[in-house]
Amino acid sequence: MDLVRKILLINTPQYNTLKAGIEDDFIDIIGYYPPLGLLYLGTVLENNGFEVKIIDCVPMKIGYEQLENEIEKFSPYAVGITTFTTSMVDVLLTAKLVKKVNNKIHTIIGGHHATLYPKESIKYNNIDYILQGEGEETLIELLNKLQKQATAEQLLQIDGIGFYFDNKEYINHKKAYIKDIEKLPIPNRTLLPTEIYNSIVGTQEQVATIMSSRGCPFKCTYCFTPNKTYRTRSTENIIKEVKILISLGYKEIFFFDDLFAMKAQKVIDFAKALQAENIKIDWSFRARINTITPELITEVKKAGIHRIQFGIESGVDKTLKKVRKGINTKNIEKAINLCKQARITTIGNFMIGLPNETEEDINKTLKFSRNIGLNYAQYSILVPFPFTALYLEGLQNKLFTHDYWKEFADNPLENASKFKVQYWTENVSEEYLFKTIKKSFKKFYFRPIIIIRKLKEIRNLQEMKNAIIGALSVFKFNPK
Repeated sequence: MDLVRKILLINTPQYNTLKAGIEDDFIDIIGYYPPLGLLYLGTVLENNGFEVKIIDCVPMKIGYEQLENEIEKFSPYAVGITTFTTSMVDVLLTAKLVKKVNNKIHTIIGGHHATLYPKESIKYNNIDYILQGEGEETLIELLNKLQKQATAEQLLQIDGIGFYFDNKEYINHKKAYIKDIEKLPIPNRTLLPTEIYNSIVGTQEQVATIMSSRGCPFKCTYCFTPNKTYRTRSTENIIKEVKILISLGYKEIFFFDDLFAMKAQKVIDFAKALQAENIKIDWSFRARINTITPELITEVKKAGIHRIQFGIESGVDKTLKKVRKGINTKNIEKAINLCKQARITTIGNFMIGLPNETEEDINKTLKFSRNIGLNYAQYSILVPFPFTALYLEGLQNKLFTHDYWKEFADNPLENASKFKVQYWTENVSEEYLFKTIKKSFKKFYFRPIIIIRKLKEIRNLQEMKNAIIGALSVFKFNPK
């Protein structure tokens, strides 16, 4: 195949990730999900005649030395690198490695950081182009124009593109957006080794992920979604993907989108379709508390649901209102009780260190989490992420000393060593937050009712293995 059609997509090593949340302490324990963003890009590239290779460094256990060998061996025309702000040091080290192998390889970054910080990103050494927004269509457009040796003005016509050329800034601020996500192809999972992806809360050795929707219209103050417009795929299209996954040997799927249950009817229709097609598979999804109805629970139970995961965040009504969650504690209790009656496994996600919280509020939240009948609880300390309403409020109120995310984004390689998350310590200390989060896991999981319930739930060797790993990780958990 012509060398100019070879494209390498990389999830970088994570040796220099910013410490931003206690989730980092758990990542090697809870497992890894396939990078759906790169799989979508890779599949679109394949369908447009490109030869594609994806390297997901962390689960594939690929460090920089091996990565350099892989780049040299594949000899790509262009390399696409996915970005999160917390991983930008490794992104830039990876780009430097690409240019070391061959300075003529085009380096392209997309994802969260490139979208949030386009002006900063285009000036990074060894980065040729950035793509803001949803890149499946714009990446193809960029590659085709590059191969036709398009001018800077012609490249600038691409939605979301950014680059720095002859000391001049070129940015098209219209972020790429795909109105009809159903026209995207179903991701080709064979682009990556399936056996390296699993979940500690799963029932099978391998778990497949599905993205059935994009966008989020809600206004939670701790979250930033570049595109608020919600779009979803049809039931028929999702069922088609499920059948493909079953043909590949998967026995468990997890709907990875934040809003699979944006509306109860979507979930009900999908559950009924599984039953009508007599599809037997363990499946799980994330849901908002206020989308759970008795009919939804009835239908998903009949369709083989394994688990529903909820973003609960707080057990105090005034705090839920403050962060614009759009739910209250009565809603939460009702939804979890419906799941409990149907014997559906539940996970609740909680945060401490939210705005205006006192020690009394935090204790109420932790007690609430233990008393509502959840099977699992995940606790974290609020990280004020860039461009969230909460972060902007903290800056405005001088709770944070400066815009430390912007400072890092200006020069990640130089500023990483002095980066430190500034937590919301209006009423509680950082020391208190970390001491409390450490206790929270042990108080939840080392209760007789949880241990007995878990032993009763175990159905196979994989679930037994997951339970042992989980118990040991909680026992050893010591966040810094």
